[in-house]
Amino acid sequence: MKYRLFCLLASVIWGFAFVAQVAGMDSIGPYTFNGIRFLIGSAVLIPIILCSKGQHNPVKTSIPLSVAILCVGIPLFIGATLQQVALQYTTASKASFLTSTYILMVPLSGLFLGEPLKFNHVIGSLIAISGVYFMSVTEYFTIGYGDLLILLCAVGFTIQIHMLNYFTRRFSPIILSSGQFFVTGIFNLLLASLYETASTENILHAWWPLLYTGIFSTGIAYTLQAVGQKHLPPTEASMILSLEMVFGGISGILFLHEFFTLRQFIGVICMTIGVFLSQIPSRIIAGPTVHKQKRSLL
Repeated sequence: MKYRLFCLLASVIWGFAFVAQVAGMDSIGPYTFNGIRFLIGSAVLIPIILCSKGQHNPVKTSIPLSVAILCVGIPLFIGATLQQVALQYTTASKASFLTSTYILMVPLSGLFLGEPLKFNHVIGSLIAISGVYFMSVTEYFTIGYGDLLILLCAVGFTIQIHMLNYFTRRFSPIILSSGQFFVTGIFNLLLASLYETASTENILHAWWPLLYTGIFSTGIAYTLQAVGQKHLPPTEASMILSLEMVFGGISGILFLHEFFTLRQFIGVICMTIGVFLSQIPSRIIAGPTVHKQKRSLL
């Protein structure tokens, strides 16, 4: 039960983080913001790592820890950076819903990793895709630049979830979390040095968004995700994490005074139905289990 609560708390923190991410860019650029945010998140976990005792990991591996950190950190860097840049071009409410399409991408892409594909995954994906159409595609069949970046960021988060699912069974989730934050922070600061100029005064103006996203959204929430995923099936964990879109939509309306048009509201309903429908148990239509069942009938 407590690991479900970990994932639920992570979704609440992430949902309200969209407001802080938008507010932070009133003073500094997206790369500077993400660089500082993720380095704060990495530093927050160092005392916990130093004080914690050695943890037993059920799966032995010869993969170096540094390789595991890069495998988790690079897709996180891609997803988080695209999301932060996209918030300059789209609303926090839309971003929260479009980001959650990774919940559908995870089971679909898992088919190529030997994981089973269920009937509800296909139906849920089709309904959610129609929701993306209503939310983001204009009457001229074009998609907004910010919305496109958010959908690409969801691809990055999909890869990161698969990497976490693999490596948290082989390494400490807290060490992996701190490492992936460090990688993401350093890569963002490298981009900031090339494309942005940030003064100390501007950074100080963004103090509360940086602290909220650095300590809570990054240091705490991503670690809750990593620990929760280690003890929960990926599908169940992703269902709970998908509540991020609900809290993100609520926070955008309450604090940023955003609103949905009728067309976008229809898209919200379709995406919500699609995401939750994809988590309902159903029969397997593709994957290793299907092949086993066929062989057993021969």
